[in-house]
Amino acid sequence: MGLDRIVCLANSYKHDHRCVAGISLVTKQWVRLAGRQVPGCLTRKETCYPDGKEAALLDVFEVEIEEKCGSNCHPEDMRVSEKPWQAIRRFDEPRDAQFLAAFVNKGPSILQTCTDRIYARKFEATPIGKSLELVHPDDLWWWIRSETGKRKNRAIFRSGHVGRVRYDLAVTDPAWLAQLNLLPAGIYPHAFFFKAKPQKTFLTVSLSEPFEGFLYKLVAGVVTLPA
Repeated sequence: MGLDRIVCLANSYKHDHRCVAGISLVTKQWVRLAGRQVPGCLTRKETCYPDGKEAALLDVFEVEIEEKCGSNCHPEDMRVSEKPWQAIRRFDEPRDAQFLAAFVNKGPSILQTCTDRIYARKFEATPIGKSLELVHPDDLWWWIRSETGKRKNRAIFRSGHVGRVRYDLAVTDPAWLAQLNLLPAGIYPHAFFFKAKPQKTFLTVSLSEPFEGFLYKLVAGVVTLPA
């Protein structure tokens, strides 16, 4: 299909590999990238530039798209060639923030519902409209807790100017999890991580693949820009 330029808004854990997603600066549409080595995923090596550096959130990179490979629950999926990705620039100028703001979800419902999951059987025959959404969260907190000896990291926030809804979603952004893993269990306000430096934060919310009958909503990217 040719070369595309994508602003990276998620490079998250997916099983033992990676899920990279963002907005095409060519088509102005969401895309989720898949490789050929692991079905529906990218290996970590596949997400790296020639110098070995991994694609980071707010990187704009050039990639060669081979074909659409979307499923009913992930219609945005595109298969990439083995050609190395090329870093172009950082997407962190004021005009870039304005570009992202145009994609932000305006209502309280995220990815069709106001819950943390959707019944997978709804999309066995008909594709979902989209599986990725950008959210500008309000009243954002990070909840670190332990369940049966396993550490859990959750994002708690409100969405929507009217009929605001509280969400509690699992976090799969490796860079953000690295920060959370330095902290003891507890609930932390988002401002804790930036001290006196105000930030504009967006969350990339992604649907998982079907798991035990559901598609779960995940915080796949924590995108921060200077306010």
